[in-house]
Amino acid sequence: MTKILSYIIDTYSPDSVIVYGSFADGSSDEDSDFDALVIADGEPRHDRSTVAGTMLDVFIRPPRTFEAEFAPDEFVQILDGQIVLDKSGAAARLMNAVRAYVSGFSAKSVEERRQALGWCQKMLARTARRDAEGNYRHHWLLTDSLEIYFELTGLYYRGPKKALRFLEQNDPEGFSLYSRALTDFSQDSLAKWIAYLGDKLHE
Repeated sequence: MTKILSYIIDTYSPDSVIVYGSFADGSSDEDSDFDALVIADGEPRHDRSTVAGTMLDVFIRPPRTFEAEFAPDEFVQILDGQIVLDKSGAAARLMNAVRAYVSGFSAKSVEERRQALGWCQKMLARTARRDAEGNYRHHWLLTDSLEIYFELTGLYYRGPKKALRFLEQNDPEGFSLYSRALTDFSQDSLAKWIAYLGDKLHE
């Protein structure tokens, strides 16, 4: 991480650097990318260089991005990040804006949640064909239903990695059903997961 940060500082002369993802929470391994948001002069860029054997996934944004009105929801990935450099305080202000956005998150209405559950149930019925389209819908439903779980329970969805971790830690039954649906690829396991979603509808 020290070599990567040295590269970022030498290359971009940044005002601020926020590291997020696996390198921020200590879960990185040999396959992990290095995720960071860098505030530095110049045009917006995306650095995918390899430094010290690690692939970068670094987004560079100029200070003007955050000086005018901006959409905090575009930067929620930094929510649990670590500020490692912040000369002007821009990173702290951005972090506070993102935290305020997430804390003020408004859950979908009951009707919207019912519609999401209805979509899952309709998709489940269509997967029963077991032809190419049915199998495609099976994968589609498996992918989208994770985010729908959070919609149904009124929780903020923060991407698959954090969602799976949340399920494992806070809803072992749901995690077990979803994990089985992912690996078993049977109509029965998928149906049990979707039925569980119905039980989780938060009204």
